[in-house]
Amino acid sequence: MFEGILPHTFVALLAAFQPCFTAPTYQNFHRLMAGWIHCLGRRTITAVVVASGAVEQRHISVFHRFFSRAQWSLDAVGHVLFVLALAWLPADRPLFVLLDDTLARKHGKGISLATMHHDPLLSTAKKPFFSFGHVWVVLALWVPRPMGGSRGFALPLLFRLYVGAKRGGQQDAPARPRAGQRQRLAAAAHAAHPRPTKLELARELLVLVAQWAEGRPLYAVVDSAYAGRTLLEHRPPQVQVLSRLRFDAALWARPPRRRPGQKGRPRRRGQRLPSLKALVAHRRRWDPLPLTLYGRSVTPLVFTLTALWYHALRDQPLRIVLVRDPTGTRRDEAFFCTDPTVAAAFILEGYARRWMLEVAFHDQKQFPGFEDPQQQPPRAVARTAPVAGVVYALVLLWYAGQVQQGVASGWVPRPWYRAKTAPSFLDMLTALRQESWRAAVSQPPSCPRCAQNGSLPSAAMAPAAA
Repeated sequence: MFEGILPHTFVALLAAFQPCFTAPTYQNFHRLMAGWIHCLGRRTITAVVVASGAVEQRHISVFHRFFSRAQWSLDAVGHVLFVLALAWLPADRPLFVLLDDTLARKHGKGISLATMHHDPLLSTAKKPFFSFGHVWVVLALWVPRPMGGSRGFALPLLFRLYVGAKRGGQQDAPARPRAGQRQRLAAAAHAAHPRPTKLELARELLVLVAQWAEGRPLYAVVDSAYAGRTLLEHRPPQVQVLSRLRFDAALWARPPRRRPGQKGRPRRRGQRLPSLKALVAHRRRWDPLPLTLYGRSVTPLVFTLTALWYHALRDQPLRIVLVRDPTGTRRDEAFFCTDPTVAAAFILEGYARRWMLEVAFHDQKQFPGFEDPQQQPPRAVARTAPVAGVVYALVLLWYAGQVQQGVASGWVPRPWYRAKTAPSFLDMLTALRQESWRAAVSQPPSCPRCAQNGSLPSAAMAPAAA
């Protein structure tokens, strides 16, 4: 049976997702999880099903229909992951959620909802580069790392597909042939699909996770590209935003108090403050602040202020921290939080956690194959890549549980990593595979012929004569 290639500890973790599916769909989900973990090559759906050992049990079309037609919700799966992750987070502390987007490159004009996007990895400061594929807006929950290290890890919960306006067609390449039903269906799906912006998708994810948190304070850590009015002004009341502040931001003082009997509409902002460049240039006193950022102990120079960034958030002042490298090797930077009561250390350490989402993007593409599947129907496209993120989250949760129980296996020593103190995602995935193989190898040998006869064939099982 397909349960045999997964350890019972991982099967118990999968059981929490049973309410998200019907009984037949849950069996397919179980098989796909097993195949995704044991697949050693490119994670196409066919390769995953072959690795699961389910080829002789179910037709391959059943697993393609799991993504394109089956009735289940990715948000419900994300909610289960959120509940499982809460066991690792103290109830008296706020939650940190990380928001960003990543590009999954694709090949083939028959793939629905794929468009041309700016490729940050191939682009340079002088020459931008664009790639064809899917851009996913991802919300992840920051979880402390119980298996060593101080940086924690990002647990992907929610995914939204951002569809651009430029798909690439006859205007870009007039000589390219335009034939085939799949290509026409993909073009029709792109034309009919709504196109919310990345900030609108991010706000939708924040609203959803705020409902799950049930009033618990949330701090959303985002890049400067998401620090706009759409996200800042229309976020849920319990959500505060941590981000980088651009140096050309127009800052204003708070509006003065109204005098008794003063007429007219109340002012919404006070006097215009000097620019951040001017503040940094004329600042003479900087305060050293010992911190642990990205796993290292550093002591940057900082000073803080409270001001209105009226262009992005009109009714609430921001807590702004300006940072200077005492060695002079890095340029000055500015960060902000919509909660004006927090300290500078809270802002800087909180923003540093955003890097773990970049690590998660790298590991999802490198190992579970986030951009490998070539599904073409729109509904399958919206589900297949996020399932790779679910596999990534499940492996992290499983290994954390093994560490808590004191049964997690260590990583293979490598002489070139002398200062390694925490396992990587590949180490965790390898430990899960080894546990699966250990459970399968320890089972008594059996074969269909032996089960029919009720005894072991002596000629086949006897050792060779000396």
